Amino acid sequence: DSGGTVLNITNNTEEKALANTNINLNSLNFTGGTELTTGESMTFVKGTDLGIDATKVTIAPEFTAGVATVGTGDVKVDENSIKYTLTEVKQNDQIDLVAENRAVAAAFVNQGTDLIADSLDTLSRDGKYGVKTFAAVHGNRSKYDVNSDIKINGWSTIVGVGAENEHNGGDFSWGVFYENGSGNYRTYNDFNNEFFRGDGSLVYNGGGIAARYENSHGVYTEGSLRAGMLKSEMTDALSDGENKYGYESETAYYGAHIGVGKIFSLGDDSDLDVYGKFFHTYTEGDNFSVGNDKFEFDSINSDRLRIGARVTTNRENKFSTYYGLAYEYEFNGSAGMRAAGMEVPEQSLRGSSYMAETGLNYQPSADSPWSFELNIRGYAGERQGASFNVQATYTF
Repeated sequence: DSGGTVLNITNNTEEKALANTNINLNSLNFTGGTELTTGESMTFVKGTDLGIDATKVTIAPEFTAGVATVGTGDVKVDENSIKYTLTEVKQNDQIDLVAENRAVAAAFVNQGTDLIADSLDTLSRDGKYGVKTFAAVHGNRSKYDVNSDIKINGWSTIVGVGAENEHNGGDFSWGVFYENGSGNYRTYNDFNNEFFRGDGSLVYNGGGIAARYENSHGVYTEGSLRAGMLKSEMTDALSDGENKYGYESETAYYGAHIGVGKIFSLGDDSDLDVYGKFFHTYTEGDNFSVGNDKFEFDSINSDRLRIGARVTTNRENKFSTYYGLAYEYEFNGSAGMRAAGMEVPEQSLRGSSYMAETGLNYQPSADSPWSFELNIRGYAGERQGASFNVQATYTF
């Protein structure tokens, strides 16, 4: 508290008791969770007839408090007291990393929606009616352009059951699915001129439903709903000068997407698919403590619009190939956070990304229940990196 005293010397009987005493406080570390405000003061030593020599007093002007707060103070020395007054209280820059990690965790969950849309493509394009089972694996290495670029390696999977049937002269396909994703990344931080590495991991588990209808003119609409839990964990991410700290956060996520497109015939065995898709993902907020400092995550809303085109060739053969380009814009994706009651600079996924893809579809024979697809994509812009998908579908 302001005006508090650390050492109060009472009943002193010695004249100028501290005249020849060196007083050194080379580092000031307050306990995490301590509420500090500019202008507050603390008396380190006070008494009567102490004879403190100001030339023998060395106190660092900078201070730290837990992992979240740093600042400076002013020292006033007289013969009988040493008083320290806070002149600046601010957030420790190392905290930015936590908000960056939060934004990247939301981006990783977003990637799962891409796998849902891909599965709808595969379900609808093999030309077979009936009940279907499907499974896909998505691997990616991505870098997100937040304040400090973070690279993440991840795997996502989706398994489900659905069907495709003729409906009003068109094709209606649907599926219910389970999804899972896991990713890992490294972080680098520094505190008091000490550099250290942290390790992060992400896991999500959820499920949902997706559907698409394509009419006889090649116009289609699609959509999906999903929900699940996202868990993020860090080790050795933050320091208070003496100890390294990690943290764990678990939040629910909810997502939906809608899309429209039209398939134009380019000949007997080729077509052009032009589409637009909108993806929304909501990740709930959370709060936890690191070294007695309270951290509070705001919820995150991600809104992405993707516009693209894909050309497919050799449709009548066992092997068909496709090539595509797409532009994507993230309108939101902002990760707000507070640490020890102070606002942390907002991290955002907002911005443009560009995607180029190529793929191969294999159907062993016209009457085979199996179909397989391999897809490779490259990304530039807000999201940078590469991914690949492998998907299998079996029709009963």
